[in-house]
Amino acid sequence: MNRTIVRISVATAALALAALGLAGCSGNAADNQADTPDMVPAGATSSLQPTPTKQSKPKGDTKIVEFKIVQQPKCPEGTAVYRADAVPVIIKWKVTGATGVGLSVDNPDLPGSYGNYPASGTETFTFSCGGPVGSVETHTYTITTTGGKQTKHAQIKASAKVMDTGIGGN
Repeated sequence: MNRTIVRISVATAALALAALGLAGCSGNAADNQADTPDMVPAGATSSLQPTPTKQSKPKGDTKIVEFKIVQQPKCPEGTAVYRADAVPVIIKWKVTGATGVGLSVDNPDLPGSYGNYPASGTETFTFSCGGPVGSVETHTYTITTTGGKQTKHAQIKASAKVMDTGIGGN
């Protein structure tokens, strides 16, 4: 067999397989174009190139634009019949000039001990209310910028009064 016949046979086989694959699909070929890659006949070349992914570098000075509590926590309270559930604390942040933040809870000396996050976002925390009835629980949330020219830190504190010891508590 010469090379021309082999190339034509391979191309014909590829087209036949493609046709069989489309025969089992619902809808017409135009509907499926976004779902399937373009077929390139054997021996042909494709101009498609993988798109390189670039890690974006932060520009400018590192700045904490926003770091705040968007939902205040509340400890659970009431009896088993009339119970008010706990309300979690939600924090929000936005930094510029950095690729992200490390988040710490009640451990400001260990940046990122809770996890690493993108340059802007929110996080919800179940608020611990384990103190004695009538006491106030306070937790400290710290962000530390990562991937920037400078490292910046910010802290916020959230507090809630312990209303009771919970169902079955003394």
